[in-house]
Amino acid sequence: MAGKCPKCENLVTAVNFNDLTASSIGVGGQWDAMTYQCPMCSTILGCQIDPVALKNDIVREVLEKLQQV
Repeated sequence: MAGKCPKCENLVTAVNFNDLTASSIGVGGQWDAMTYQCPMCSTILGCQIDPVALKNDIVREVLEKLQQV
């Protein structure tokens, strides 16, 4: 279901995304992340850890552990 951009109020039926690095304050660590932006005005609509990068990291770590056994 499409919603409206809170800034330009255009109907958002698709988004642009940009890669970035997210850091945790206090916990430490960095993750690949991405922002979702309005294609009309570039307002950031959301941000999250990159799910593809996270999946790849998990698979790599599991394979490394299996190779140690």
